[in-house]
Amino acid sequence: MGDGLVIGTQDIAQKDQMVLRALVRLLDGGVNVRARFSEQLAECNVVFVPGSWPYRFHAPCITVRVLHPEDAGALPEATADLTVSTPLRMTNVIAVLQSATQRVHGASQFDPVQGLRAMFDLLAERTRVAERRRAVVPISGGQQIVFDFVQQLVHTSMSMDALLSGAYTLGEPHRVSPVEEALIGSMPSHSLRHLLWSLAMRLAETRAGAPARPGWYRLLRWPDAIGLSAAGHPRLAALLTSRALSCEQLCAKSGVPEATVRWFLEASLALGLAVEESAPAAPAATAVATPAPVAAAKTPVPAAAPAGWLGNLRERLKLW
Repeated sequence: MGDGLVIGTQDIAQKDQMVLRALVRLLDGGVNVRARFSEQLAECNVVFVPGSWPYRFHAPCITVRVLHPEDAGALPEATADLTVSTPLRMTNVIAVLQSATQRVHGASQFDPVQGLRAMFDLLAERTRVAERRRAVVPISGGQQIVFDFVQQLVHTSMSMDALLSGAYTLGEPHRVSPVEEALIGSMPSHSLRHLLWSLAMRLAETRAGAPARPGWYRLLRWPDAIGLSAAGHPRLAALLTSRALSCEQLCAKSGVPEATVRWFLEASLALGLAVEESAPAAPAATAVATPAPVAAAKTPVPAAAPAGWLGNLRERLKLW
């Protein structure tokens, strides 16, 4: 079946089949979905068949049967089903194909910590260089994220929990295409700063290794509310606001686990809240004051005796 989706239909309306064929050709590779249409059901891993909503008065829809790789050759009933409303449109077809890709490839093959690190590093790098445009990042499983560095938003159909699971790999970022441009307005959005802080806190929880930073750092301003929501973060913010500290000093003074300290610093640097400073000046040595030379004591010189008979008398009697 290869790495992509092989799509077939069975007993659905002709107009829906024609729309599906056209959309598969249009979307192939354009929204991180590799797909092709096939007339041979035996080679298909995604099959569109008639269906109905169970709790909506049996309104018509299409059931999408997804075969896992280990189910190759199994009957259509032995599958994980998805549902898409009719008539078929670009937005709902994209959503169901992305979900189908996720089910075909599964999530067990991913390293959650590696996925979280890759997402954090991508966001941190582009935020630091003040990237002022939108970029699309493909994600394994047919999903994608649009990072809007102008509005500081993240557009994606993935939930925040899914983004923080780390169960994905990231593709190469690229500019928004016309097809993706039309979809952005219909995609849920999240705060980019919220996502970055949440990634940092999740990485700290997993005790993932953060980059070694041997310098001294100081906060320019306090973090957002989300950045102060984790245990230990308010203490770290208070310490880094008062003076520049190294990571080792921050760990010792705060009593906060090293992983939390390092990822707090990484998020603060990425968001421009913290800066690196030169090493604090060593305390100046106390100068030993050299006492001024003490003037030699002078023997008081007696005042000259007054002249005349009184002076002669004092001289004779030694009364000076």
